[in-house]
Amino acid sequence: MSKIDGEVLSFTHGNKEITLRVFGDEFYARYESLDGYTTIYDTDLKKYCYAYLNNGKLSSSGIDITDPSPSDLTRHIKEDPSIRSEKFSMRYNELRPKDEKKNFENNMRAIGPNNGLLEGRSITKGVVRGLTVLVEFSDLSSSVTVDDVSNMLNGDNYQENGNFCSVSEYYKLMSSGKLIYNNHVVGPVKLPNGIDYYKRNLLIKDAMDILVRDLNIDLSQFDSTNSKIVDAVNFLYAGRTVYEKQLWPHNSHADLEYNGYKIDLYMLSSLGRGPSDLSIGTFCHETGHLLFRFPDMYDYGERDGDREKSQGIGQYCLMGSGNHLNNGLTPSPVCSYLRDLAGWCENKIILNELTGKINVQHGDYNTILKYNTDIENEYFLVENRTSVDLDKHLPSSGLAVYHCDINGSNEYQAATPTEHYQCALIQADGNLDLENNRNPGDNRDLYGNIEGLALSYNTNPSSRQWNSKDSGLIISDISDSSMNIEFTLGSNV
Repeated sequence: MSKIDGEVLSFTHGNKEITLRVFGDEFYARYESLDGYTTIYDTDLKKYCYAYLNNGKLSSSGIDITDPSPSDLTRHIKEDPSIRSEKFSMRYNELRPKDEKKNFENNMRAIGPNNGLLEGRSITKGVVRGLTVLVEFSDLSSSVTVDDVSNMLNGDNYQENGNFCSVSEYYKLMSSGKLIYNNHVVGPVKLPNGIDYYKRNLLIKDAMDILVRDLNIDLSQFDSTNSKIVDAVNFLYAGRTVYEKQLWPHNSHADLEYNGYKIDLYMLSSLGRGPSDLSIGTFCHETGHLLFRFPDMYDYGERDGDREKSQGIGQYCLMGSGNHLNNGLTPSPVCSYLRDLAGWCENKIILNELTGKINVQHGDYNTILKYNTDIENEYFLVENRTSVDLDKHLPSSGLAVYHCDINGSNEYQAATPTEHYQCALIQADGNLDLENNRNPGDNRDLYGNIEGLALSYNTNPSSRQWNSKDSGLIISDISDSSMNIEFTLGSNV
């Protein structure tokens, strides 16, 4: 799942619910009260308590977070970086698929070793049928039905609860019809233990054991490549999302086998409190990992030898934090960089071969505009991200220019020749807010309504290569954001 950066979420606290701010992801997270005090769940007291530092590690004070704060406690306390790194590494190694682990030497976790993508089997084209399992706990059921979920995943013209479309429609749009991804929804499967048990113990095996034994599911229908490997298994559990341990939405490797068919990669998320909570954002994001091996385009702050936090590509891609836009109802599109790596862009316009007026159409997901540099695998992409349709809830509207290198990592915000983003949004205001972790995007990030020179070797921001040499890319006279944006390539300004 993409990271959460200070969102206010609800948690069970004894016999009531409380709201906390959450910072982090499935690998490491920190929680604060709304007035800024760091909190930790006390497993003995079964409630959230004020936290304090004990040798650099967060420990429970035993004082209920809803009680007045201790007078000597400071706000926003964080664990020592070495403790955070240790916890992150432990959880990361637990969740990452084995194909990723064996190829990530020297802690290089975010770099896509497979032509910019993660290691493992990728299925980006054709007809794919996933298996989605609804799961209930022994102490928690759900009012969400198989039909509710099937409509969200497979529906035509789906707009329930304010969703922009169904998951199937989303990926049909992103792939320009090259991928048809539908899901067979089954359940609910009633697990033998309660929700607290499955916060500590992964529910996947228990759910699959029951599914195969009691529902006699035929796994062969979910193997589109005839490889004896199930293409995609999704588990959706009852209740609102639990941002803790094994129930934090994630994707990983299962290493299970039933009747000769292997369960390899899976994803896990929640159903919400009822049908009105169903949203496509997280499901689409996790599917990006599960089926297409897209890397996360945000910065963990604890990967690839880099401990500095940044926003990566921010909200401008589904695989950044864009899956959260409009509360997950209108997730950001997959950025053109990843669509191209997936083989979804047949119409490739090489800007090096052109000069003069260029027109960029919004929503033409089959097309990329690419400017190559003299360095292999380093290039620029130009895309119309006017705030309509799936881009409606972006923080900015206009022309996006990305600086790409498939050997980069969105953990590397330093922008040096050796350590730089895999896909960096060139922010029009030159403030580098994404790199400096100031925000996941603001209204000055994209280009629009600019007379004269907009981007070149000498502008700020510039179109220089990562080694600071001139790429030769010059953009000027950009029209206002609209369904068709016009700009001049090359300039006599």
